[in-house]
Amino acid sequence: MKSRNGLLRFIALAAVAAALIMAINVVMVAVFKLHVRSLTSLEPYVDSVNYVRETIYANRGNIYDANGMTIAQDESTYSIICYLSKSRLNADGTPAYVEDKEYTARVLASILDGDESEIYAILVAADGRYQTEIGTVGRLIDEDTKLKIEEYGLPGVEFVASSKRYYPLGDYFSPYLVGFAQDDGGKLVGKMGVEQYLNDELSGIDGYRTYQADKDGYVLEGMSEEVVEAVDGYDVYLTLDNVIQDALQTSLEETMQERGAARAWGAVVEIKTGKILAWGQTPSFDNNKLDIKDYNNFGSQTLYEPGSVFKSFAYAAAMDSGNYDGTRLVDSDNFCYTSIGTDPVRTYSDNNYGCITNSENKTYGMVEYDYGLIMSLNTVTSSIITDLITPAEYLDYLDAFGFFKAVDTDGILENVGTIQFEQPVEKLTTTYGHGLTVNMLELLQAYSAIFGNGEMIKPYYIDKIVDSDTGNIIYQGQREVVGEPISEDTAKRMQDLLRRVVADESGTARYYEVEGLNVMAKTGTSQLLDDYGEYEEGGNVLSSVMLAFPYEDPQYMIYYAYQSGYDYNSHYYTEPVIELINKVALLENIQDTTSANETEVQDVKKIEMTDLSGHTLEYAQSKLEGSSLKVIVLGDGKDVIAQYPKAGTVIYSGSKVYLLCNKDSFAMPDISGWSRKEVTELWSLTDVAFTLNGYGIVTSQSIAPGEMVYKDSVIEVTFGDIADPNPKPETSEAEQSPENSEEVIES
Repeated sequence: MKSRNGLLRFIALAAVAAALIMAINVVMVAVFKLHVRSLTSLEPYVDSVNYVRETIYANRGNIYDANGMTIAQDESTYSIICYLSKSRLNADGTPAYVEDKEYTARVLASILDGDESEIYAILVAADGRYQTEIGTVGRLIDEDTKLKIEEYGLPGVEFVASSKRYYPLGDYFSPYLVGFAQDDGGKLVGKMGVEQYLNDELSGIDGYRTYQADKDGYVLEGMSEEVVEAVDGYDVYLTLDNVIQDALQTSLEETMQERGAARAWGAVVEIKTGKILAWGQTPSFDNNKLDIKDYNNFGSQTLYEPGSVFKSFAYAAAMDSGNYDGTRLVDSDNFCYTSIGTDPVRTYSDNNYGCITNSENKTYGMVEYDYGLIMSLNTVTSSIITDLITPAEYLDYLDAFGFFKAVDTDGILENVGTIQFEQPVEKLTTTYGHGLTVNMLELLQAYSAIFGNGEMIKPYYIDKIVDSDTGNIIYQGQREVVGEPISEDTAKRMQDLLRRVVADESGTARYYEVEGLNVMAKTGTSQLLDDYGEYEEGGNVLSSVMLAFPYEDPQYMIYYAYQSGYDYNSHYYTEPVIELINKVALLENIQDTTSANETEVQDVKKIEMTDLSGHTLEYAQSKLEGSSLKVIVLGDGKDVIAQYPKAGTVIYSGSKVYLLCNKDSFAMPDISGWSRKEVTELWSLTDVAFTLNGYGIVTSQSIAPGEMVYKDSVIEVTFGDIADPNPKPETSEAEQSPENSEEVIES
């Protein structure tokens, strides 16, 4: 017991002694300006001692697609600082400043590909200053460049670390949803899309370091210092699928070229969940280059008259009201009208307000109501709100379908559509998609009820937010029912009818039929308004289609639209859309296995990439054997230095896998027929300079297959059209089925 008490007394005395020493040190520093431990006089420094607070920036979280492919990540960069004060010395007394300005300028210019005389002039002009930068050539350099400079051991040349945001897939991967982040005072800040919407979650929490330093920035041992570490940002996973996104973007660009379109946009959505699997538009922009010409997200901010795609909602309203009989006959000839109050009433008198006509002024006499949608007849949809339901009931259904109000999903910027519904003519034209405006997001949400079970599902694209340190899910996106505008029975009847729009020999969507897959669809073509609110006479029109598949159990819907010059046969040229449908169907194994595509369907499957880096090439090839992946080996080394896609990424059979076995040189592969995305993947892995020209698929490459590529090589790649589609014969006027290419209102 005595021994223990003695130990306690010793500890207490030691604590008192330590406190006394600390107090003496504080007094000596504060009063006598003497650093006790080193016996260094602080008098020359005390007047210039400052408390310095440095921000420790948190790393910004990554953004991934649904398969774990990196969509956005931080890339370390550095800016060069040249110290010039001769008072700045290393611990051994050697110069820690730029001693030989001429030599320093020569080395930096050679590595940075800069102007030696300009760098030298900057260093000379900065004489008398403590430090200087060397202009834009010394800013935001990459890790490899930094290491090359450090090899020379240039005194006084140091680096300030920073980050820039890098988007591996650039303009292919929905930049209007992903957005971009830029440096803002040393920190990356989101400026558009999910980068802006979830900026706080991605940014994390910055830390700081507070310390005392003299006028030259030196800290004496024992001086106070406080460090609070940064907390890195969360990672964000999107519902977008990189393979489907690529297929959509490729199709849109093909349409732009084949149809001479001014712009095109579209989306792929999982019907039962509302997950947006792809969202694209062209022209677009590269969020690495920020070559933005139009800040509008076409799918949510562009408002337009949808045309005949909108007719489905008049039919759904009539069916759901209980007043619809698809076999009942109706007059499809010109619909002339007067009114009772402000509601239109059909008349056969010459004393009328005007007449609604079908496309190309065609008439078909008495037809079944079902054929009004199958053949897209304006006169029949006009009859729906005069004979089957009232205009007021129709308007209530449009409200129930969520039109003319924001969808409000995942921070997507929206312009909300409007409707003109006062005069008799306005009530009639809205049934075929004129006299009102919508955006794609509204249409996708509304059609989810028709292609589903009557429940309306809000589309979304943020799948989850994850704390990368702990793996905890901070937020999980989920299916959200926002209304039930129609019954399940009505939805099924509408699906039956929309299937006939494709399958019937007179259906306006018959050229969207896909072998082995039963597709449902509704097409539309509408004139665009000019700056004065008038229809452009002979000007551009909007061609669009809303479709879903498979009919037996609807899983996916695609909306696809483009703006081009008027062409009555626009819906005959459907190859880009068919390619997109096939890609989605094959990836998800939903095509009819009795079709000619049976073998191909069975071969398509998802594959999670394994980690091959650091292993021998022989080992890597054995791991990939039998995977149906297209393995491309770059370089003659025996070991895999890097791979693409990275380990953990989910890809599909038939995808390309790159194995880099030599950083300095490799034989150029034959990239003819490759997509822009595939070339970009090759570029990102090798760091060789590429120049990309045009869109579509690769038509030429400046370095021939088999020739050697070196680190200083520049590979120029030209993209162009895929082979022209097989032209469908134009039918005679008598054989052409009517389509909403130009709704004419004669008054």
